[in-house]
Amino acid sequence: MTRIVLAGAGTSGHVEPALAVAIWFQENLPEAELIFLGTTGGVENRLVPAAGFSLQLIDKVPFPRTINGALFTWPLRFLKSLKQVRKIVKSSDLVIGFGGYVAAPAYLSARFSGIPIVAHEANAKEGMANKLAQLCGAISLRAFGTPAPERVGIPLRKNIVELAQLTSSERVLAKHHALRALRLDPQIPTILVFGGSLGSMKFNGEIAKAKSALMDAGFQIIHGVGAANELPEASESYLPLHYIDDMAQAYAAADLVISRSGAVTVVEVGVLGVYSLFIPLPIGNGEQVDNARAVVAQGGGEILANSDFSSEWLQEHLTSLMDRARKWQESGSRIDFPLNAAEQIGLRSLKELAHE
Repeated sequence: MTRIVLAGAGTSGHVEPALAVAIWFQENLPEAELIFLGTTGGVENRLVPAAGFSLQLIDKVPFPRTINGALFTWPLRFLKSLKQVRKIVKSSDLVIGFGGYVAAPAYLSARFSGIPIVAHEANAKEGMANKLAQLCGAISLRAFGTPAPERVGIPLRKNIVELAQLTSSERVLAKHHALRALRLDPQIPTILVFGGSLGSMKFNGEIAKAKSALMDAGFQIIHGVGAANELPEASESYLPLHYIDDMAQAYAAADLVISRSGAVTVVEVGVLGVYSLFIPLPIGNGEQVDNARAVVAQGGGEILANSDFSSEWLQEHLTSLMDRARKWQESGSRIDFPLNAAEQIGLRSLKELAHE
């Protein structure tokens, strides 16, 4: 039996693409055993078992980006994590990594055991783990920038792809059904706000201050607050959710998206043609700014610095934002990101298995 380890954990930006690839293998190589690596605190603990896949947990050992006490204990903690991963990886036939904390020990373990590696980089700027993957001899695939065959896009959920393939008239009907299902008014302009799978305290605080004024101005709001955050009280024009389980439904309902610019979000709103206000999370190596530029450069949204986003800014600019969103929607424009990334990654992985 072919045994494939998928290293994608932490946030939905790592887990959802890995799940899309796993589902492709389930449909095209049904005899394969598919095993996910994860840690105790990530969204994979809910998403992976819910999708019917096996999840093996290891210690989370992020590399410290500043000089502190954690930096001196990191080598020992990473070695422990590496030992945990090697027990899982050593009997596998292939490792497919999607970056993040679990990917680095998976790449090293595969290298030590002579196991082929496929590494997918979702962000416009390559992360530390996937730079390590190249040193380990991985086949490197990218979502942005690089020409084919390395540029494959981002594996998207099936219902997102199906929504992206609807005609303009079908999208109008899908929007009506989505708003009715969410018990919102199809006649009122709808804003979808979310800060990723973990939510955003910044978004939550500013929306809390602005929501009454925005609703009085004739808007309604779908607000993903994050699973660990307190859920505000809902109202006729305000729908707060801990976690948005059906993102395709939420996108179908939205006239405007306000979000961080993680790679998956950028590609989803791009292929769906939903105008977006991107507020990049100011951490890491600046990849969220570069991600957003891929859509903004083609007219599908705009970027606002995290420090500039406030309830006052939102009340002052939302009407003009919504007007630009309406014009973008009426133009029928979409960003031409690949819709078959899961298939492309799957086929490249099968080639590696064949050469093993």
